[in-house]
Amino acid sequence: MMKIIATVFTAVICLTFSGCTKEYSVENPDAALNGPASFTATVDGAQFVAQKESGATKASGVIGIVGISTDGEQIVLRVADSGVHVYSLERNSTSNVGGYSKGNDYAYTTNQGITAEESDGTLSITEIDTLAKTMTGNFSMKVYRQMDASEKHITKGVFTNIPYQTTILPISNSADTFMVKTDGTQFAVTAVNALPVSNTIVITGSNTDLSQTVSLSFPANITPGTYNFSSSGLDYIAQYNIGSSYLIANSGTLTILEHNTTSKKIRGNFNFKANELAGSKNASLTEGYFSVVY
Repeated sequence: MMKIIATVFTAVICLTFSGCTKEYSVENPDAALNGPASFTATVDGAQFVAQKESGATKASGVIGIVGISTDGEQIVLRVADSGVHVYSLERNSTSNVGGYSKGNDYAYTTNQGITAEESDGTLSITEIDTLAKTMTGNFSMKVYRQMDASEKHITKGVFTNIPYQTTILPISNSADTFMVKTDGTQFAVTAVNALPVSNTIVITGSNTDLSQTVSLSFPANITPGTYNFSSSGLDYIAQYNIGSSYLIANSGTLTILEHNTTSKKIRGNFNFKANELAGSKNASLTEGYFSVVY
């Protein structure tokens, strides 16, 4: 069984919310003039309310929108920025993607499906208030999970006056480092994020528009030593996403050099070979190194 790391979620959430661990706070007091922010939807007939956090980014040609409920449900939308516009979330799109996850469960996205019946959707941004820095719109989408051929229908999605920021936080900590070569070429990492998720640590390196990401997932209690990546395992996972293609490591190693559970600093080396979940793409990732605080 192959697990898909929700790299769309970790990258967009970390770029949207300061440090990935704080409740969102509106920096511009003029936002209150538009009324309270809200983010709601219906997921397979059940009400979703982003009571924990909601917000957006509008930077580097990308709009990212996130809503998180108190019980760990997450809805994420990421599109190439065309301002107030109706965006299609097509199954083969590399730039416009919607997704859903809950806790540390496997992610559903609009670009995992093979047919239009499995996954697609629409995001309509109806207002962007540049003075108050708020965004309003609506959405609906079918999201698919390739590993078990399951899907979810998200309807009646509405976000109103959610705050947005125009500066992407390039890394979650100024001392964070993430380097790797993909098929011999240095990967241009512009955002590094490390998150404790349930009993795991997820580390993600992304390019500017999040169209390429490299993610590692391993147990939170990991100690220095060398571990093997495997497509059939659930503990040590590596993933390379290129647009709508999900490449999962079928071999490779992770070497933890340091893990200080008090300061939350962890360093390591990694390399892996990955294959596409449903397709013929493959990649070799070498000379990987990270030093992050999660």
